Amino acid sequence: MMPDDRKDGRLMLLWEGDRPVIGRWDDRRTAWEDPEGMHLFEDISYWVDINSPE
Repeated sequence: MMPDDRKDGRLMLLWEGDRPVIGRWDDRRTAWEDPEGMHLFEDISYWVDINSPE
């Protein structure tokens, strides 16, 4: 289960079914979405933070 503190609009590396995707949480639509095309992701099975370069 995704921690609520990750649902703040940050970009995350997600797995939708068997493919990796970049997505973010949309509070208004209460779903994971593609930040470019606004497509909703339906089947998120894994996730990981994307760390910015230091």
